[in-house]
Amino acid sequence: MLPEPVKKMTLDATLRSNGNGTLPRKILEPLIGGGQLYGPAARFYNLMVKEAEKDGVELNPSASGYRSLEQQRALFLDRFVPRPTTRVPKVSRQYQGKTWWLKRGKSPCATPGTSPHGWGLAQDIDVRDPRVFRWLCRNAPQFGFYLQGTRLLPNGKQNPEYEAWHWQFCNL
Repeated sequence: MLPEPVKKMTLDATLRSNGNGTLPRKILEPLIGGGQLYGPAARFYNLMVKEAEKDGVELNPSASGYRSLEQQRALFLDRFVPRPTTRVPKVSRQYQGKTWWLKRGKSPCATPGTSPHGWGLAQDIDVRDPRVFRWLCRNAPQFGFYLQGTRLLPNGKQNPEYEAWHWQFCNL
């Protein structure tokens, strides 16, 4: 099995001086394929897309990069409810002083105001074609992009938070 690159995301002074999901437009830059990211992340992402093209691999976004706080709230409220659900495995978040539970058939997302997308550092990429995922695992770290977590937990069980499509810029 191909090693999956994982690295913890950090914030630079510019991002720390702004709020998650409230970044000023002037520090965001457009992405090839649509959406936008924080300037340094956008520049490296666009270089990565061009390099993948040279290798015959097309990196298509499955969702926009930067998410405003309003977009994060809408996504969260679409996926989570403030009562236990029948979904297995159970995934929950704390929000507005309550525990919220992930609905069946939905993928997790971050609690509003905590998303890597809200910092303009994450892009979801369509990895249904295994060649795309393999290319990203081999090459994305050269451009500063990593997965946010591992497929398996230390106990060997599947990580319910794992998202093969979620790539975040970690070289600030």
